[in-house]
Parts: sequence; structure tokens; C-alpha cells
Amino acid sequence: MNIMNIFKKGKSKSDAKAQALYAQLMSPAYQVIYQQSDLDEGMGIAEEVICQYCKPRFLLDHNVKCAYEFMTNREDLTTVTVNDIDWDSLKGLPEESIARAHRLDAHFPTRIRNFENSVAQVSWQLNPDGMYYMDEDGYGMTGDEEVEIYGFIDRKGKVVVKFKHINKDWNLLKAMRKEAESIINK
Repeated sequence: MNIMNIFKKGKSKSDAKAQALYAQLMSPAYQVIYQQSDLDEGMGIAEEVICQYCKPRFLLDHNVKCAYEFMTNREDLTTVTVNDIDWDSLKGLPEESIARAHRLDAHFPTRIRNFENSVAQVSWQLNPDGMYYMDEDGYGMTGDEEVEIYGFIDRKGKVVVKFKHINKDWNLLKAMRKEAESIINK
């Protein structure tokens, strides 16, 4: 047997699974469960309300009619691995924030931004600011500071540029985008 046929079969099986998931998510029954939004360049997202927040569950590639699970319904990231995080950039952050990153826990707001040049920025909040814990009467607020890290993904949700804590250095975020675009467009 030709070794290349093994790779082709594996790829087509994965593509078939992504196409079946896309067809399922496009069916009327699933359109009620998931809120879909446009991310430009033929991309979209199917979000599910979990713990009162819209979460990016599935990434949709309308051009090839494939869908990829980005997050489980338990709020675990599926296309991100611990190797997709720049751990040096997280030094000095609260231990609980670093622990959430190790667990790939996306309990707090996580957003996939619009696609530009085949990549999308993802913001992943590891810790909310203290107002998150406040009740409707204003009690319970903590001194927590918001901790958010950023990375870039491709059309299948795979990380192209590792997640980093940029400490509001927006020029670094722009450089990360340029890096992601150069990797994808090689």
C-alpha cells in the first residue's frame, strides 16, 4: 500500500466529520440551539449560551462547508493546547489565572474576532475584573484585575500564533497578527 494513501484517507475522514458537523449545525433544529454570527471571509461562529454568556462553540467555514468544535459545553478549549501558550508572557500573573490557562478553561469571556487574511484574533479572559462578582445591589465586588491573553487561529481553529499576555501593548498584538498572516500565506 502506498504510504500517501494512508494520509489521504485520514484527511478525508477528518474532512467528512467536519462536513457532517457543519450539516448538523445548519439544520433547523440546531439553528434554535446555537446563535450564528458572521466572521467575514466566509467564516462564521455558532455560539451557545453557557452560564449566561454566549460562548464560541463551533467555528464554521461556509466556503468548504465544514465546522470545527472550538469549545466544549463544559467550557474547555478543544483546538488550543498547552503548547499554544507563551508561558513566559504569563509570568507574574495571579496563580489562578495561570492554572486556568493550564486547564484550557474558558469559563470567562472568550471571543473569536473577524477573519482578516485567513486568520482571526482570539481573546481569552483568564480572570475577570472584580465587578464580575458583584450582585445587583453592588455587593461582593472584589479587587480582581482582568487578565486576558490573545492568540491567532486559522480557518480550522488551530492556533497559528501562541496566546500571550500582552499587557495592553496593542503594537505587540498588531505584530502578532502580521506574524500569523505571514505564516498562513506562505
